[in-house]
Amino acid sequence: MLNAGYILDNRYEIEDKIGQGGMSYVYRARDTKLGRVVAIKVLKEEFAEDEDFIRKFKNEAQAAAKLSHPNIVAAYDVVDEGELHYIVMELVEGITLKNYIARKGRLSNKETIGIALQAAEGIGEAHRKGIVHRDIKPQNMIISKDGKVKVADFGIAKAVTGETVNAAVIGSVHYISPEQARSGIADNRSDLYSLGISMYEMITGHVPYEGENTVNVVMAHLSEALVPPAVENKEIYPALNDIILKACRKKPEERYQSAEELIADLKRCVREPEGHFVTFGETLRKSDGKQETDPESSGNGAEGTLSEKQNGEAAPDQGAAEGSPEQPETDQIQRLMKYGSIAAGVIILGILLMIIGRVSGVFSAFSKDPVETSSTATAVETTESSEADYRISIQGEDLMPDIVGKTVAEAQAKLSTMGISLDSSKTEFSDTYYEGLIIQQDPEAEEAVIPGITVHATVSLGTKASYTLKQITGMSLADAQAALENAGVGTAEVREEFSDSVEKNCVIRWQSTGDSTEVKEGDSVILIVSRGKQEDLVRVPSVVNLSQDDARRTLEAAGLALGAVSTENSETASGIVIRQGVDANQSVARGTQIPVVLSSGTAEQQAGPGEAQPFSQEPHVQGAAGSSEPAYYGSIDTVCSAGMASGPNAQGEFINIQIRLVQRAENSYEYMTLQDLEAVPAGTEFPVSFPSIKGIPGVETGQVQVLNADTGELIASYDVAFGPR
Repeated sequence: MLNAGYILDNRYEIEDKIGQGGMSYVYRARDTKLGRVVAIKVLKEEFAEDEDFIRKFKNEAQAAAKLSHPNIVAAYDVVDEGELHYIVMELVEGITLKNYIARKGRLSNKETIGIALQAAEGIGEAHRKGIVHRDIKPQNMIISKDGKVKVADFGIAKAVTGETVNAAVIGSVHYISPEQARSGIADNRSDLYSLGISMYEMITGHVPYEGENTVNVVMAHLSEALVPPAVENKEIYPALNDIILKACRKKPEERYQSAEELIADLKRCVREPEGHFVTFGETLRKSDGKQETDPESSGNGAEGTLSEKQNGEAAPDQGAAEGSPEQPETDQIQRLMKYGSIAAGVIILGILLMIIGRVSGVFSAFSKDPVETSSTATAVETTESSEADYRISIQGEDLMPDIVGKTVAEAQAKLSTMGISLDSSKTEFSDTYYEGLIIQQDPEAEEAVIPGITVHATVSLGTKASYTLKQITGMSLADAQAALENAGVGTAEVREEFSDSVEKNCVIRWQSTGDSTEVKEGDSVILIVSRGKQEDLVRVPSVVNLSQDDARRTLEAAGLALGAVSTENSETASGIVIRQGVDANQSVARGTQIPVVLSSGTAEQQAGPGEAQPFSQEPHVQGAAGSSEPAYYGSIDTVCSAGMASGPNAQGEFINIQIRLVQRAENSYEYMTLQDLEAVPAGTEFPVSFPSIKGIPGVETGQVQVLNADTGELIASYDVAFGPR
């Protein structure tokens, strides 16, 4: 095996392997000297040490190199380079006849005639140079993109100087002639038999002889009568049916004796598709159109007949007799009289058509086909020159290019020039092809296609791991981790960043944990998660040394709110903020509540009424002990709103409420608890009702204060009048 880039004979650079046979590999290569692309057939290693085989290989290759014809794949060079023995040949871009038949099922009359004519031209040229191919079959015929048929693989042909060659049977069994199968004898007529079998396959879509093994197939060639192709294909031209039957006669002497004879009948078939002009030796033809029993057929149990072809049922078959007694003279006269007027009319009509065609310049023997009007391949007889040029032109058809491994854009660009659409909607995971490359195509490369069709391509999603990593952007962290786990990828770390486009707690992107950016199943990645938009964050202002009301206003101006308020003794004046729960200049979400601590002053300092103070755990003593002054009483009956729960000790949706009385006695404020802790639903109203509050003797005023016991925040205060009773 040779790798791409290998250079043979300091001249031929190998590009890639394009096929192999029983004894050789075939490569596409570039001739660096002449700047052209060629095919190189290299003898396999196992044959390289067999001197007789190498000698045979060289002789056959040199014989093939003598051939130069438009319908033969040209051999340019025969080279021995150490242990490498190879032939440099013409590279034909096209499709094998075998694949073309498989693609279409069976060919039309016109296609079959056109291909057979070109193949026969090439084979005839080889015969004139003394070369018998010995392996004619559809696999060895190539239809190029311009419609030219070329016969290939003369590498196993034998240069001959006599009439026959005695050698081992080497032809493919489905196309092998009886004499080759029987004794290895092959001559020009053997190639014409194989071409006849190939024509049978073209027009019917299958070979005539099949079996469970090669022995059965060979025996069929030797002994079984050929089923006329007209039985398999009712639309076959009668003349073409006769041509195939004659080409496939088992006895070489009863076949076409040269390629020129076959070509002549094929050309006449173009002009007379309904005619029965093919001669089968001395075969009797009765006036009723039936043929006598064939002596060849009687030897193998088959009976050959010729039915009238007007109803498309049969034609002269494999068993048509030759060498029979001549027909009586009277029958011959009757036959001439019967068909003379018809023939004259046909001749006159043909002359008129020829004149009209030459004048109009559009004459073609196949311009109007009574059978096939929609065929995409035509056999054309050119009347412009003395020698007709028959060719198969795959009009409107082309060969499907190989788009596997290409991007969708590349494939579309190529197919659009051919008038072909591309459907790339189907996708699959692939460990072989990168994302976006085509994995499969239908039709496959080298199949015949026509403009207007749609090619269906399967496009790679890449590996499942890489595909999943592309899908997680914008997913919530939980969903992304679940998707990665399903793809066999772990999460090594989660990091946070601000994002203007990705919602909070959703994935912005991922990072690999190593140097490689390629992540495979079993690897782990780092997930970058959004903290939300940075504009939704605000800086916390400093509220230290501000009063509680000023602190509230400052925070609200910054988009924040005053949070829990507590107090503690301090040298700072009472009611002034001495500490805040979040340091100044920190970024927090808009609307965040900022707790503060107020100074309650020192023990000697006095707090003003109406300000939140730390409440006593025990009631204050009212008045001086043993005082003789009468007691003073007050009352209150109102409703207060509980507000919203807040603070570290808030109990869900409830607020702990405390109610107290504040009065000034002499130079200090005295507090008395009216109602200890009571849980009140946040946002609801509750009664503040005390009909008889005993106050400090002689003090005529006081305040009833409602406090959030969890935060110390003053919720409401009410002035109450006191008097003696």
